[in-house]
Amino acid sequence: MRKSSFKIALVISLFLLLFLPLFAKKISIKDLPLKYRNWLEKDVIYIITLKEKDVFLQLETDSERDLFIEAFWKHRDPTPGTPENEFKMEHYRRINYANKRFGFGSPKPGWQTDRGRIYIILGEPMERDIYTTQRELRDTEIWFYQEMTKYGLPLAFNVVFYRKGLGGDFELYSPNNDGPIAFFIQTPQVDPVDYLSLYEKLMEINPIIAGISLSLIPGDTPVVSDRLSLASDMLLQSINYVPQKEIKDLYAEKFLEYKSIVEVEYSTNYIESDHLVQTIKSDPGVFFVHYLIAPARLSVGQYGSDYYSRFLLNGNVTDLEGNVIYQFEKDYSFNFNEAKIKAIQQLPFQINDMFPLIPGEYRFSLLLKNTVSKEFSSFEETISIPGQITTPEMGSLLLCYLDREMKSSERAGRPFQVKNKLLFTQPGNIFLSSEKMIVYFQLYGLSDEVIEKGKLQYSLLKNEEALKTFYRDLKEYNDPANIMEEFSLSEIPAAHYLLEVSLQDQTGRDLVLRTKNFAVSPVVRLPRPFIQSKALPAINDALNDFRIGTQHFNKKEYRKAAIEFEKAFSKKPGEQDFAINLAKTYYILERYKDAESVLTPFHKEENIKYDVYFYLGKSAQARNGFARAVLYYREAVSHFGVNIFLLNALGECYFNLRNIDEARAAWEKSLEINPDQPSIREKLSLIKGKK
Repeated sequence: MRKSSFKIALVISLFLLLFLPLFAKKISIKDLPLKYRNWLEKDVIYIITLKEKDVFLQLETDSERDLFIEAFWKHRDPTPGTPENEFKMEHYRRINYANKRFGFGSPKPGWQTDRGRIYIILGEPMERDIYTTQRELRDTEIWFYQEMTKYGLPLAFNVVFYRKGLGGDFELYSPNNDGPIAFFIQTPQVDPVDYLSLYEKLMEINPIIAGISLSLIPGDTPVVSDRLSLASDMLLQSINYVPQKEIKDLYAEKFLEYKSIVEVEYSTNYIESDHLVQTIKSDPGVFFVHYLIAPARLSVGQYGSDYYSRFLLNGNVTDLEGNVIYQFEKDYSFNFNEAKIKAIQQLPFQINDMFPLIPGEYRFSLLLKNTVSKEFSSFEETISIPGQITTPEMGSLLLCYLDREMKSSERAGRPFQVKNKLLFTQPGNIFLSSEKMIVYFQLYGLSDEVIEKGKLQYSLLKNEEALKTFYRDLKEYNDPANIMEEFSLSEIPAAHYLLEVSLQDQTGRDLVLRTKNFAVSPVVRLPRPFIQSKALPAINDALNDFRIGTQHFNKKEYRKAAIEFEKAFSKKPGEQDFAINLAKTYYILERYKDAESVLTPFHKEENIKYDVYFYLGKSAQARNGFARAVLYYREAVSHFGVNIFLLNALGECYFNLRNIDEARAAWEKSLEINPDQPSIREKLSLIKGKK
C-alpha cells in the first residue's frame, strides 16, 4: 500500500472508532487472568479510581491491560523525567509494610486490615500512640496526621483503631458509629449515648483516649445537643477518596478511546489540553473553523545546544451520522536555541490552526501527537455551520486579550484573523484588570432596517446582577457583519463574570442574544501563551476551493462539488489532484466527455497517478470508446499492476470489441484474485456457451 493511501486509511479508521461511545462489554473481575485480578483487587484496590477500574474491565487483551497498567503508574509519577517512579515505589513499600506490621495475629493479610488500608492510603503518621496494657480499656492505637489539606482533609486529625477482643484485628473507630463506650472492656452503667458521662469516665482512666473519643479532629466541637458532630465521619469518608484527588483520570477514558488507534508508544502517554473552536465567515461567504489546542506541557528533545519538537495534528469532521466529510494531517515542527527554550518553557503553549467548512451540523475531532515525547492529546467539539440565513443571527462571542494590525507584507490566511487584524485568545478567558478585553463576534442575516435602526446591548453580570450596561447603534460600526468592541477592566474587581450581548430592534426587543463567561484575575502578571501557527493559503486560494469541493463530494453534493473543483482547477490547471477530483465528479454526473477532456493533458506526464488512467478509461468506456479505454487500462496495468477493477473493466471492453479470448482471460484472472464474484462467473459462463 502506498504511504498516502496508508495515511488515509489510518485517519478514516481512527475517526470511525473515535465517535463510538464507551459502552464496550465489560469483563467480570472473576474472569480476569489471575495476574490482573490480583493487580486490581490487591495491588491498587485502595488507589484506583472508579473510571480507571471501569476502563480496565473493558480492555480486551492482556497486552492492552499491560499498557494500561503502565499508564496507570506513569500518570502518578511525580518526576516523569527520571527512570524511577517514586509513587509506585512508595505504594509497594506501604503494602509490604502493612503486610509485615498489621497482618500478625490476623486471619487477613495486613493490606486488608483497617490499619493496612489507612496506612496504604495516607502513609506513615506523624505520631503514633499505642495503648495495649490498660486493664479497663481495649487495646488502642492513635495515629496523628497533619498538612494534608490539599486532599480536602482537616489541617490536623487523628485516626483511631481499637481491638474488640483479646486478639484479632484492630478496627477503625468512628465516634458516631462506635461511641466512647467502645473503648471499655466492661460496659459501664451509663446510657451508651450519654457521651459526656462516658467521656468523663475515660478522662479518669486515659485523658488522651478520652480526647479522641468524641472527635478525631482537634478543635472540633464534638457534642451538638445530644448528638456528636458529623465532622469525624466526614473525615473518615474523605480519607477513602484521597487517592482519587491525587490523580486526573481522564487519561483512562482516552486510553480506551485510542487504544486501537494511536501507536503503542503513545498509548500510555495521554496529556490533558485545553482547546477553543470558533467559526468565522470570510468575505467570500465561506465559513472557516478557527481552533487552538493548548497541551498541558511542551515536551522537547535536545541535540547539542538546540532544542526541537514536532507535533502531528490529525483532524476529522463527520456529519451526525458518522460519515467522514473532511480530514487532514498537519505537521508543526520547530527548533529553539537555549535562550528561547528557557523563555517559552515558563509560558503556556498552544497551536492555532484553521480550515474551511461547508454548511451543516458536524462533529470535529482533533488528535495531537508529540513525536518527540510520544505524548498525545485530543478534543471533540460539535460545530454548526449555517446555510442560507434570512433572519438575524449572531456568532459565538470570542474574548481576546490582544489584537494586532497585520503588516501588508504578511500573508493573508492566519488562524483567528479577521480582515487585517490578528486576534489573540486562549482558553479560560482570564484577564488582568490592567488589560483591555476585546470582544469579537459576527452578525448574519441583517436587513437594511436592522442595520439602520438596530442596536447592541452589552451587559457585564456578576451573580446574575448587571454591574455595567451600555448600548451601541449598529450603524456606528464600519462593518456591521464583524463587530469588535473593547472593554476596559481597570475598575472591574477580581471575580468571575458573565458577558451578555444582545442585538435589539428599534423597539428594544431582543432579536438574538449570546453570553460568555470570563474572569478578572487578582494577580499582577498573567503569562500569555507561546503560539505556533502557520501562514495558510489565502481565503480565495485554489487549495481552499479544492477542500470545499472535497467536502461537498463527501456529502454526495456532486453538482456543488463540481463548481468548487472547477474553481480550483481553473486557478491551477497543472495540478493533477485537482484534475482527478474534477474528472471523478464529472464521471459521477455522467459528464464523461468533460471528464476525459480534463485528464487527457496529464496522460503522458511523468509521475502520473493511477486515477488518471482509471478515470480516462472509465470515461472512454462510458462513451463506447472501448479501444481507447483498453489502451488506458493497459497503461494502468503496466504502471501499477493488476487489480480486479482493471481486469473486470478490460473484460467488458474486450467483450464489446468482440475479442472474446481477451475478455475471457481478463475475467478468469480477476476470479483468481477474488473468486467471490458471481456476476463475473455468469459472464464467463455466457461466453463459454454455458447456462
